[in-house]
Amino acid sequence: MTSSSPSVEAAEDDFSVKMSVKHIRVAVIGNVDAGKSTLIGTLKSGILDNGRGQSRLLITKHKHEIDTGRTSTMTTHLIGYDEDGSVIQTLTNPNLAATARVQLKSDADIAAEADNLVSLVDLAGHEKYLKTTIHGISSGMIDYALVLVNANHGPNHMTRHHISLAVAFGIPIIVVLTKTDSCPSHSLKSTKDEIANIVRSSGVQKRPYQIKKMADATTVMEKMHALVPIVSISSVSGDGLDLLHSLLSVLPKRRRHQNKIGRNFEFLIDGVYNITGVGLVVGGFVNAGKAGVGDTVFVGPLNDGSYLKTAIKSAQISRTSVKSVISGNVAGLSLALSKDQRKMIRKGMAVLETPIPATRTFEAEMVVIKGSGVDGTTIKVGYNTMAHILHIKQNVKVEKIELIDDSQTMLDSEDEIVVRPGNRAKITFRFMKRKEFIRPGMRMLFRDGHVRGVGVISATVEEREDDVVAMMKSMLKE
Repeated sequence: MTSSSPSVEAAEDDFSVKMSVKHIRVAVIGNVDAGKSTLIGTLKSGILDNGRGQSRLLITKHKHEIDTGRTSTMTTHLIGYDEDGSVIQTLTNPNLAATARVQLKSDADIAAEADNLVSLVDLAGHEKYLKTTIHGISSGMIDYALVLVNANHGPNHMTRHHISLAVAFGIPIIVVLTKTDSCPSHSLKSTKDEIANIVRSSGVQKRPYQIKKMADATTVMEKMHALVPIVSISSVSGDGLDLLHSLLSVLPKRRRHQNKIGRNFEFLIDGVYNITGVGLVVGGFVNAGKAGVGDTVFVGPLNDGSYLKTAIKSAQISRTSVKSVISGNVAGLSLALSKDQRKMIRKGMAVLETPIPATRTFEAEMVVIKGSGVDGTTIKVGYNTMAHILHIKQNVKVEKIELIDDSQTMLDSEDEIVVRPGNRAKITFRFMKRKEFIRPGMRMLFRDGHVRGVGVISATVEEREDDVVAMMKSMLKE
């Protein structure tokens, strides 16, 4: 979409290309007591924890998170590695590491120095915030997942649920056993055995692989589809942190979004902000194509399915102003909109090069997964649930069910097809609130408390105006 000269365009795109091609996103998940934020703070700063959560204070912003020790939001923290795999120093003044005046380099400085970049996405571990974690995994374009397990307590039901969530999205996992400095050897062995059983179970079907030396990181690099690396670490003593850094520095980029740069521009909105002096800024992920400052784009769909025509005023990646963004970038775009138009923008919309008709009804090939407490529940026509489709989160209703394996067809007392855990089915869903921008190939899941089913959208269903009018009339009569 941009029209700069080739030489100028190449200079402008250096940073954007780096943040697309040499940047991976790693989700950090696990139970509430596993020490996720503490580990991230230690990995990013290089400062060991004091055993009371000092490291997490370097990355925690909200007062209630500091007071409770529980992460309730999704935050992203950038770590850089040089060409030799050594971590980039993030302290602005290493001599102050032992004092309270610690300051970390900006993401822009880290990105400028690094050869490879890893964004650690800190997600909530408490069951109370499970839906936030599900949305973070769904919308975060995650390459890998670090599943943290407290070595003293072993995996619990939330650990199993987080592993199932990552597997459902096809995300390779790395198990990190934390707090090993205070863990007796028999407890550590018991925890490793439990993890090995989970990894070998029918729901995961992979082989556990202990990372004990630097060379092991290279061994598993190209075998993440079949292996689950297990690293034992302590944020207090520092044991195992060098092995974890070695593994993170060599992980290959799994999502090849840079290959979609030739498609029409597609930016998925996951955050909306009104900034004084700037105006409306939308944050999100460039899923395809390329766009530059000054380009005309369309944002929507609005509640009526239409799009607003606007222009990109400015763009930022990792708090660095850029002239253009490309497929694979996590970016913020400032859009030229009036005060009234700004009120129409919400999470779940898209910024597109050309407007694409919004969809109310769609088909998806789904697998209903097994999980604790939900195995006895059935799904049939009329079932209402919450759907997550990348950045979109909206209630949907089941309109039609076709079991893919006819031998598993089951009927209820009213001779309606029902779907139970383990079944594969083509299900027709309908958005309950508004039309959304979706297309075949997008991965989705649906949940009612816990995740119930995962799959891929196979087709969108066009609706004739007469059908919509008839439906609205019937609703009014009711």
